[in-house]
This record gives sequence, structure tokens and C-alpha cells, in this order.
Amino acid sequence: MSNLLRIVIVDDNLNDGELLISSIKGAGFAVRAERASDPEALADSLKKQAPDLVLCTLGLPDLSLQDVVDALREAGRHAPVIALSADDKDDVVEVMQAGASDLVRKGNNDHLKLVVTRTAQCQHQWRQLKTYETSLREAEKRCRTLLNTSRDAIAYVHEGMHIYANDSYLELFGYTDADEVEGTPIMDMVVSEDQGKLKEFLRHYEKSDDTAQHLEIKLHDTQDKPFEAVIEFSPATIDGEPCTQILIRNQADSKQLEAQLSYLSQRDLMTGLYNRQYFIEQLQKAVGAATQEGKHTTLLYLSIDKFNDIKGAVGVSGSDLVIADVGKVLDEVSGEDNLIARFEGETFAMLSPIHDKEQLEPFMSALVKAVADHVFEVEGKSVNSTISIGATTVDENTPEPNELLVRAERAYQDAVKTGGNKAVIYRPKEGEMTQKQLDDMWSERIREAVKDNRIKLLFQPVVSLHADPGERYEVLLRLIDKNGEIVAPGDFMPSAERTGMAKALDKWVLLNALKRLAERRRTHPDSVFFIKLTAGSLQDATMLPWISERLKELRMPAESLVFELKETTVVSHLKQAREFVKGLKELKCQFALDDFGTGLDPFQLIKQLPADYLKLDSGFMNELPNSRENQDAIKEITDTAHSMNKLVIVQQVADPNALSVLFGIGVNFIQGHFLQEPSEQLNYDFSAL
Repeated sequence: MSNLLRIVIVDDNLNDGELLISSIKGAGFAVRAERASDPEALADSLKKQAPDLVLCTLGLPDLSLQDVVDALREAGRHAPVIALSADDKDDVVEVMQAGASDLVRKGNNDHLKLVVTRTAQCQHQWRQLKTYETSLREAEKRCRTLLNTSRDAIAYVHEGMHIYANDSYLELFGYTDADEVEGTPIMDMVVSEDQGKLKEFLRHYEKSDDTAQHLEIKLHDTQDKPFEAVIEFSPATIDGEPCTQILIRNQADSKQLEAQLSYLSQRDLMTGLYNRQYFIEQLQKAVGAATQEGKHTTLLYLSIDKFNDIKGAVGVSGSDLVIADVGKVLDEVSGEDNLIARFEGETFAMLSPIHDKEQLEPFMSALVKAVADHVFEVEGKSVNSTISIGATTVDENTPEPNELLVRAERAYQDAVKTGGNKAVIYRPKEGEMTQKQLDDMWSERIREAVKDNRIKLLFQPVVSLHADPGERYEVLLRLIDKNGEIVAPGDFMPSAERTGMAKALDKWVLLNALKRLAERRRTHPDSVFFIKLTAGSLQDATMLPWISERLKELRMPAESLVFELKETTVVSHLKQAREFVKGLKELKCQFALDDFGTGLDPFQLIKQLPADYLKLDSGFMNELPNSRENQDAIKEITDTAHSMNKLVIVQQVADPNALSVLFGIGVNFIQGHFLQEPSEQLNYDFSAL
């Protein structure tokens, strides 16, 4: 890591700035610093260089911490901000929620050196990560290109089934589309008399340590025409998954085909513009240049307005001519410095070196006007058309290319919603909010959802592997947004817990779940509900009495309720958790410790909390059928739990292979989509398993 540190110091006191530089030099850094005390000076500093670090003094009359964070975002710079305070009342949590990396008291030079050193290392690692991500994308792109353009027939096979085949492979066997060969067993391509030969070879191949092996065998194409071939087998991965590569050499002279493939790999035949694949490659390069070199560009997403109306007026072939003509207009107006591609259908994409807003807006307006002013002649008919554009900046804070495209398309949709024939620049929304802004937004959304009755309960069965009597369901909370889409708790519960809204949601869930359970027990008296609680309920002295009163009102046996707390919540609030669980036991309710087993000594916690159920952390289910480590861990926990008279639940069971493993280990209960996805109905057949 270089010891050169480029710093912007936001302070109106020159002497204080010099002292800061002196302290940082004392930590072993070579410092290049600029000072800014007003918005204009800060904007100029950020425009001139990409800083490694920003030091921001709190309480300045012309520049707040939020102003500095917003200026960095507006300039497209990725640089951590360290807040400096002369007031002991400034709270580090509030400062970090506002966007700072840390808070240092002025004059505490030892603390400043440590924080700057750590933050500089993080910034260096972030830049390295961006470099590695770009290199990885380039390597994957090159590998994919080599595969797709190879004259040799290449395919990837997993467990005997095709998962990928290049064009040469498809042509060799007579397929016209990759979808036709996906999922097809390799054995189906071998003549019947040689299938035993392949089976024997594969048995030896799986046990061998050789990286590549060859097999002479007779294959047949889709017309059952046989041919001799030499297949090379070698281990490979595709999309991160292990598989076997099979390669069939083809010595035919295909220079003309290669030339055609080279052209097709870059160009769209209808418009003559670049195609989507080539554009994505260039976008990936632009992301790398932005994050590594500070070279900013703009991604534009352009589409023809009301294209279905045009198609209805001039037909499919006529609408293709309109697409080609629009592409020609855009190409002429955009000039040589802008890379433009036909993305798909009536949609185009562009990478432009213009990224300054004052220049970008007139440029996009010129593109919109050029299309609107052009009259397209289609088979004697005059057709007018307009386009809408969405744009987003490719800068140091840029996410991966797919997210960039999503942002540009969102801006385009905003343009369409207001009538089209216009251009809109993407503005950061929820994903780039400060933590406080995000929490405030979710608090308001939750209040509106409760008010509008847009939250509901789902139920997922918890099933015994050993035919224990009774039916058990876990109660799950879902929020419905204004568009009718389901929002998972992972999106809103962290904010709800930070703002105290989670406690109110806990009571809403409890009240509605108890009513549903009381109704259910009239026909199914052995029903039990598992209900999650958050940290807010532990700290609410009224929660236990409230639960007791609800049980009495509904004439509900307390044994029919199992309350769940996460292991991390219990560890963070151990004293309150002990008292709360003690109170649950006095009410005769049951208790489950959720996400159990990841601590250094998880059973030490059980000695302090009398849990009835231990619900294992979902991480133990990762590749369970093939992971001896996870199998051994679950078995060890299960054996210890049984010795302490605790019941074990494994969640997120998604396939039958995992089910057989868990049965052999002796787990008591399972839960997951393999059994049933969460549903509003209590309709699982507990006798089915």
C-alpha cells in the first residue's frame, strides 16, 4: 500500500488544518492536502482530484457533514469521511448514520492516527477490490468469448447432463438452439453399442486424479447419423459450479465462419450499430476505468415511445425499418466519441464521455429533438416518432454493470411516466440513502401499511421427522407495498428495530396470530404456533403482562405458543432475555432459541436460558448433502441438545437429499420450502411425511 494520502480538509481554520496534516504525517503518511471551507471550494477540490480521505469538522456555518457527503456523491467520488468534533456532545452513532466512517475528537492525535490508518487501508482495499472485480469480469468475458467462437466443439456437463454447449458443438450434433441440448444426457449422444464403454470410462475418470483424459468413441447426431470422435474430458467450473468440460476437436477450415462470427459478435445486423453483447463488454470496461482511473462516463438508455402504435400502423417489417432509421439518426447526432448500440427490440444504449450535468442535459435534449424532428418514410407512409432517455453516471461509486442498467432504465421509466419525448437523469434513491434517511423512510412506510391494512401473516409448517403428534406452524410477517408487491422482513425489520417500530409490529403479529390460533384450535386442538420476537419486546416491561392478558381473553393455553428469539439478540441483551424467558416459563409458554450454533460456545447460553427448542442457523444447510463439515456440526449440536432434553429444528430445508441426511442425524423437526412455502392457509398435511 502506498503511503501517499490525498486528503480534503473541510475546516475554516487554517491552523487547525495544518495541525491535522502534521498529525497524519506522524502516522507515516506522505500527505497531499487541500482545504475547503465553503461548498464552491469543496466542489472544486473534488473536481480536480479523487481524494483518499475527507476530514470534516462538525459545526461549520457553511458546510455541514451532510453537505460534504452529498457533495461527494454528486461528484461521483468514493472517499470515506472522518468527522472531527470539538464538542463532547456530538454522538458517534449519529455521525456515522449521517455517512461518516468515524468520529474523532479534535486534539486526540493518537486516536486520529489510528482512525486515519485504518480508513486509508479500507480505501486502498476498496480500490483493489474494484480492480480485481474488473479483472475477473475481463477474464470471464475472454473465456466465454473463446468458448463461443472456438472451432472445436465444447460443452460442459454436470452429473451427466449438458449445462452449456458452444455453437460448434450444436452444429456438430445438428442442434439449432442451446436450449435444445441443455439438460440432455451425454449418454443420449453415444451410439447404443458404445454406451457401456462411456459408462466404464466415466467410472474410472471420477476416481482418477488426471486433469484431462481422452476417449475414442462413436457418437451420433440428431438424425442418428453416426461418426467417430475423440472426446477430451477435463474438470472445469461454470458460474462457480464444478462440472466436466468435454471437447471434440474439429480440424475443418472455418476461416469464413470465424470472420462472420467476429462481425456478429459485435454488430447488430438490422441497424449496423453495436449489439448488446459488445455494449455490455464496453460498459464493464467503463466501470473499471471509473473505479481505477477516475474516468467518468454516462450510460444512456434510449427507447422509441409508443412503439406498439407504430408497429400497428406500418406492420412488423415496417417497424423494423423505423428502428433502423432511429438508430441511424442517433448515430449521426451522437458523433464518434459516443458508443451506441441497439440493445434489444426498439431500445438502444449509449456510453458517452459527457458526464457534467450542464453538458449532458443539452446533449440528451439534442438526441430527443433530432428523432422528434425526423420524418421516417416507410413504404410510402410518413411516420413520426419520439424517444425517451434515462441516464446515469458511471463514476467511482458505480455498482456492477447490471445495477447501472437498472438505474438508467428507472430514469427512462420516469421520463415515460411524464409523457415521453424527454430525458431524465437518474437520482439516487433508497439504496444510496444514509442510514437515518432509510430508517425514517421505512418507519413511514410501516405506519402507512398498518393504517392501510397492508401487512399480513403467513404460516410455514414445522414438521416432525419422528411422527410426533400435533401440528406446528411458524408465523411469518409480510408487508405489502402500494403496488401490491410483498416486501420481505429482511428489507424493513432492521430499520424497524433501530427506530423502535419493531416492538409495535411484534404486538400486531402476536394479537393477530393469537386470534388465528384460537380459531384454529376449535377444530385442531393440538395446534402450536412459533412466533418471533425482536429486541424491542425484551426491553418492554409491559410485554409479558400484555401477553398474559391476551391469553386470558382468548382462553388460550400458553403451551400452544413457542416464542422465538435470535441468538444474537439474546447475547446483546442477556440480562433482559433471562428475565423475559423466566416470565414466559411462569406463563407456561415455550421458548425457542433461533439461529443457534454459530457462537464460540453456544451451549453456554443454554445454561442461562431454559430453551425448549434450538433452531439451527440456516448456514448449516449450505451444501449439506455434500458437506461433511456441516453434517458433523449438526450431529454434534443435536447429540448435545438431546443430552440436555432440548429439541432441534433445522430450517430452510430445500431438497429431499438434505432431508435424508437430517433424518439419519436424528434432528427432531424440519422447516423449509421443500415441505411447503409460507402460505396464508393452514393446510399442510402433517401425515404426508
